[in-house]
Amino acid sequence: MKRILIISAMADVELNYLIEKLENKKIEKTNICNFYTGKIYENDIILCDAKVGLINTASSITLAIEKYNPDYIINQGCAGACAKNIHKSDIVIGEQCINTTSFYTKEKKEGQGYSLDDWELINYTVGEKDKLIPQNAGKELISMVKSIKHNYTEGKIHYGIIGSGDIWNKEIDWMIRLNKKHNIICFDMEGIAVYTIANMYKIPAIDIRVISDNAVLGEEYDRNISIKGQEFVFNLLKKLNTKE
Repeated sequence: MKRILIISAMADVELNYLIEKLENKKIEKTNICNFYTGKIYENDIILCDAKVGLINTASSITLAIEKYNPDYIINQGCAGACAKNIHKSDIVIGEQCINTTSFYTKEKKEGQGYSLDDWELINYTVGEKDKLIPQNAGKELISMVKSIKHNYTEGKIHYGIIGSGDIWNKEIDWMIRLNKKHNIICFDMEGIAVYTIANMYKIPAIDIRVISDNAVLGEEYDRNISIKGQEFVFNLLKKLNTKE
């Protein structure tokens, strides 16, 4: 039996199915987020309604870890794809996550304009040289998920790099640029916060995203696809329980 923290940004479409599946459900409301606790397939489950964005997610996951000390963390919900081989209803599992809202720009004086082509993704680390540092998923969790025979019939399962930040990007060329330069295959608004803080606490974490749209391919956004991601995670919980 494991204690598993599952985080989502939108409870009404990204947690509703899992909340209904909880046995012996209890609800705790805080000033930061809401928790729903209970059991699924004998695992102790903490569902966290973290709300959208990096600040909300960072606050929520820190509180959840301090309160519940989970064995594993699953961040799940919908995401927008930017790779041309990924479609709506596909599942993306983030082996790594990159902060897509942490930039360094070239010096330009007043009147010289600006260009996103000159904006470089970078991390700022005290005492170290600034560079782009992806955050990694828990190797243990990735290996476990890869070893499972999945019965997902709604689409394909992809492993790769998720771009994450407080931005809702609708510029196709920018998406394509990040895909080509950094191998980012989809975007969310919470994953980098989850991976960063989970790694600080040395708790294995994984970001599982069902694709709700792919603007590069002209596939329009449908938030209700999130139910398919929840079903995928629900089935995964049973398999994780058998991996003792």
